[in-house]
Amino acid sequence: MSAITICIIDDVKAVIDGLLKKIPWSEHGIEIAGTAMNGQEGLELIRERKPDIVLTDIRMPGRSGIDMIREMRNGSEPEAKVIFFSGYSDFECAKESVRLGAFDYLVKPFTSAQILEVALRAKAQIEAERLARSNRMELERKVRESLPYLRQEYFRLLIRHGELPERAGEKWDFLGIELDKSGFVAMVAQLDGFMDENARLSVREVELARFAVQNIMEETFRKETKGVVFREHLGQFVLLLNLKEDSQAMALAEACRHNVRQYAKRELSIGVGGPVDGICDISLSYEQAKTAISYQFYSDGGCIISYSDIATQAHITPQYSLDKEVELLYCLRSGNREGVESLLDAISEECLRYPAPPDPEVMTNLFYGLAFTIYRVVAEKADDKQRVWLDERLSVIKKGRYSSTSDLIQDVKALGMTGCEWVQKRQKNNVGQLIHQSLSYIASKLGSELTVQECAGVVHLSPSYFSNLFKKETGMTFMQYVTSARMDKAKELLLEGMQVQDITFELGYKDRPYFTELFKKHTGLTPTEFRGKYGQASLHGESE
Repeated sequence: MSAITICIIDDVKAVIDGLLKKIPWSEHGIEIAGTAMNGQEGLELIRERKPDIVLTDIRMPGRSGIDMIREMRNGSEPEAKVIFFSGYSDFECAKESVRLGAFDYLVKPFTSAQILEVALRAKAQIEAERLARSNRMELERKVRESLPYLRQEYFRLLIRHGELPERAGEKWDFLGIELDKSGFVAMVAQLDGFMDENARLSVREVELARFAVQNIMEETFRKETKGVVFREHLGQFVLLLNLKEDSQAMALAEACRHNVRQYAKRELSIGVGGPVDGICDISLSYEQAKTAISYQFYSDGGCIISYSDIATQAHITPQYSLDKEVELLYCLRSGNREGVESLLDAISEECLRYPAPPDPEVMTNLFYGLAFTIYRVVAEKADDKQRVWLDERLSVIKKGRYSSTSDLIQDVKALGMTGCEWVQKRQKNNVGQLIHQSLSYIASKLGSELTVQECAGVVHLSPSYFSNLFKKETGMTFMQYVTSARMDKAKELLLEGMQVQDITFELGYKDRPYFTELFKKHTGLTPTEFRGKYGQASLHGESE
């Protein structure tokens, strides 16, 4: 059976682009035959491409959608399913669209899911009409060939949107579904760590792994009951089983987990929905199974979680002490890495202390709020490159696609630890600048009676704090450095020929013997010996 084709006609390009990009038409067996931006172009497109479905706006400049379809109906163009949409809930337009045999009428704003749902209904009707016109034997052959796909497509729609009770039996008979029509339990099975592993595997290895797991689960439940398995996401499967007891479902889920571990060597987590009676309630059991599997967030994998266990829990809102958050921010601003790490550990422990775990989404939102608080503090003095990194990390946390609490907490801690490193580096640079400023001041005042208080005042620091920073940065106490600087200056002056007595007073020493003693202690030579060894002695000569 050839694919269903569709034309999209709207005078707003953004609407056309959105429908093309947001809806995976080809995945649903629908091909885009073309697009147009007014009624005249649309009519020419329809005549040229002869689409099966026409998705068109009503109000367009020049020829309206109504006029375009009216002319199409009056011409020799083949019948197409027309889906009108409009930003106006105009009764006359709606009435005229019905008179023209429109398939459906949507009022803006609408979602891509609504458009897809209507298009799929139109597709189904077109295919039914085609089948009715086809040769009976050819029809049966094609139906048999497409049944696996149709069944999977049907089940995917069923678990999300439910089914009308009066249509369920007819569809099941048509699709040849072998399940009993009452007594169901839905399960969601997830291959732990498969999303990360997928990046390292070839396409062949990925498909083999998925097929093996699906086959093992089918073989497991086939011995106990009727059921179907179909793929939901890359590492996730949905199981629909004929079961009426929650205990039966848990035992079968455990058997599946055990067999997958034994034969496929992979860990499987399974969320089990509650039992439901009718086909139209399968979507409810599926939603419960999805909720249950989300609680895998609190385990390391390989777990079986029943919705009945979490549904009976009282609603829990995780929280932590605001005092800890205030202290955390102080530690961040001061670059206290140990304090930040300790406080984040304490906050995490406080949020996870509940006997029954909170809703994973609530927990993720709580830690996103904490991450955003950290982000704001760190971003205050971050440079452009650092801001880009911060924005990327915060975006990852906001999306909340975490398989475990440990991964989430680790990302929040990484944000805080990185912020501390930046603060420490910035502080070190600032300290270096302050000490360099003080060293320049010392060099200019070597002949005066320099004190710690005086130099600390120059860089606007307390004497004790300045002394600690000075020693960390230079490796010497303040007075050790001053003495060393004076001795270095004395060497220069000696080699320039200045008399020792003059150098003594030049460097702020009042007693020549004391200066000579300091110089010898520093260099191992008296001033005269130093000048005799490295320079030219004074013509007049001098004694120590």
